[in-house]
Amino acid sequence: MGLSAAAPLWGPPGLLLAFALHPVLALRPHRDYCILGAGPAGLQMAYFLQRAGRDYVVLERSSSPGSFFARYPRHRKLISINKRFTGKANAEFNLRHDWNSLLSHDPRLLFRHYSRAYFPDAGDMVRYLGDFAAKLGLHILYNTTIAHVRLDKDGQAWNGHYFILTDQKGQAYRCSVLLVATGLSVPNQVDFPGSEYVEGYESVSTDPEDFEGQNVLILGRGNSAFETAENILGVTNFIHMLSRSRVRLSWATHYVGDLSSLRLSSGGAFSKKYPLIKANYESKGSRGLFVLGTASHSVDYRKSAGGFIHGFRYTVRAVHRLLEHRHHGVAWPSTERPITQLTSSIIRRVNEASGLYQMFSVLADVILLKENTTTFEYLEEFPMQMLAQLETLTGRKARHGLFIINMEYGKNYSGPDKDVFFYDRSVGHMRDAWQSNFLHPVIYYYRHLPTEQEVRFRPADWLLPRPTAIHHIVEDFLTDWTAPIAHILPLRRFLENCLDTDLRNFYAESCFLFTLTRQKLPPFCQQGYLKMQGLVGTEHLRRHRAESGLLRDYTATSQRPGNQGPVGHPLAPGPTVQPLDNKKREL
Repeated sequence: MGLSAAAPLWGPPGLLLAFALHPVLALRPHRDYCILGAGPAGLQMAYFLQRAGRDYVVLERSSSPGSFFARYPRHRKLISINKRFTGKANAEFNLRHDWNSLLSHDPRLLFRHYSRAYFPDAGDMVRYLGDFAAKLGLHILYNTTIAHVRLDKDGQAWNGHYFILTDQKGQAYRCSVLLVATGLSVPNQVDFPGSEYVEGYESVSTDPEDFEGQNVLILGRGNSAFETAENILGVTNFIHMLSRSRVRLSWATHYVGDLSSLRLSSGGAFSKKYPLIKANYESKGSRGLFVLGTASHSVDYRKSAGGFIHGFRYTVRAVHRLLEHRHHGVAWPSTERPITQLTSSIIRRVNEASGLYQMFSVLADVILLKENTTTFEYLEEFPMQMLAQLETLTGRKARHGLFIINMEYGKNYSGPDKDVFFYDRSVGHMRDAWQSNFLHPVIYYYRHLPTEQEVRFRPADWLLPRPTAIHHIVEDFLTDWTAPIAHILPLRRFLENCLDTDLRNFYAESCFLFTLTRQKLPPFCQQGYLKMQGLVGTEHLRRHRAESGLLRDYTATSQRPGNQGPVGHPLAPGPTVQPLDNKKREL
């Protein structure tokens, strides 16, 4: 299957001739994966498939990648930020403020190398996408318009059928999985008396002189409307702007599709604009058909950033991971660590991860606890609404409990009558963390994996079913959750309560004392002191063992100086035992 797929399109001339002599193979070259569209989402999926060594092809109707940006936005300024300097060298963190780059292993393919502007020109995006495809050697067929798609049922196919795609020349392609990344091209339609005289955003003139001295009515108050108004403001008599809803500013709602302080294309009727897909981005009607990119925004419409590059670059990666397990038996990537690293692993991710930050309330990290809670598996950026199917979709087992790490806004952050700047809206104390309004980490703990029914019938205002326990890390305007007392200590105590264990790190002396006084040792002592090292002698320990009657006090009968041990060896210096209830010691 893989050979017959690759040869007709990229094989040597001899193979091309051999396949041409076979009418069936010439008619339908087979691909495991067919991607429609060489825009940002299509290129991103092509990258992941190529890195995994999969058989795929991208079918693009234009002569180059990113044809959408060759035309839109009409006035050429993007509203996706290109923040080149963040004060940090962490590449993952910097992607939180880079809304244009696609994910790749090549640091040269970061958008900051293509534009210095905070709001770049659309032409820079066209150039960037062209380089992304060329430098990575992605398999793209240009000038190929797919005119018809049908299903060919076959019991041997991955999904019970193949997708048969026919292009404008009558050439057919057979695909096991179809990935649609064509974006959205349906303009808003108005229907009222006189609407035949209305000109749409997609065709209106961008030359201000065409509107000189005129009175202009603009229907809509979204990004495209204000973009158009700004372009002609200086030459018109006056401009009327009319819409059926209030002006929603993106800085107030934190939804990129709402009006920017600068301005792009906004939206239309949801049911007409977006296809119906599942939370794993697969079509509800056809197994094996996935929707990527802007059109996949139906999963998180007006809730997160899945309709934009800085969001769907992560949802595309999630779809690829799902496909890797479904069709190739490759389990969802995970890292196994000792339980003593649980707190630090969570703190690192909420402070650095871009996928959690951009796709808040949609993609979440999952921590799977192992037997006896001595270790855990860390899975990154799993679609939250597919939680009940986690074991089936990832190949990982959740038999001993799990944590879900998500980023969320508070319920009072925005709305028709909300003022995001009201004087006491900020939450500063860790005891009020659950009332945080700004984006902040929320950790859910479940003793058992929720069922399909629990996910489906969860409370209306909950993203997930009610957990066994929940913890909010108090909001921070700089998204810096590293304060020892306000952030780390409450999180560690929450985790300890859920696991009924002690996650602190200890000196060897403390571990030694615990072995004498406790039946259950902290994991740090089990994994460190008891397995890897002994205990250096100190005067404090000598006195302790003598006073408790564990060992004889040799100093009472010995004439040696007080700094000598019972067999004549000097006691090694060591730290004194700190009070266990001291907050600094706890950390």
